[in-house]
Amino acid sequence: MIPDSPEFSATVALFAAFVSAISALIALASVVMTRKNWRDSNRPVVSAYVDEESGGGGITVFNLYLKNTGTRPATEIQLHASEKDIEWIVAEQAEPKRRQHIKTVFSQKSRLAILHPEETLVTSFGLASACPDEHWLKYGEELPVRVTYRDLEGRKFSSKLLIRVRPREGFGGGVWKNAA
Repeated sequence: MIPDSPEFSATVALFAAFVSAISALIALASVVMTRKNWRDSNRPVVSAYVDEESGGGGITVFNLYLKNTGTRPATEIQLHASEKDIEWIVAEQAEPKRRQHIKTVFSQKSRLAILHPEETLVTSFGLASACPDEHWLKYGEELPVRVTYRDLEGRKFSSKLLIRVRPREGFGGGVWKNAA
């Protein structure tokens, strides 16, 4: 091919069009990936955990915490657990009203309207006790939970996690306490 020939000019133009098309596709892919990454990093992230509120006299009181560690508000937050799994963590001798208290946490009527970023909400979750009459929960048991929620635009999210009926501090079996 001769550099001044029409065939050469047509080949260069075709090559330039090809490079432009590839560049446009890369730019489009970049926009799509950037948008997806932005949406993934700018969303609510709701988690749940159980922690000891107080202890003493053979009684350990537990609360259930919901926390939004994401960057956007979460709406329509609800905890789900199977009836069988709830029955597993509730002590056999627990009174019916105590059983119902735990089940209510996982019911539709306990759904939260909104949970703001970095907000933590808490509800009572029962107790474990050395006294059989006051024993609601089986200490140390795990409950598989699914947390469902939406963002402000209505996108749905679901997370599966285990909540354990025991204190979070000292999760490995103990804590060194400062003498002061």
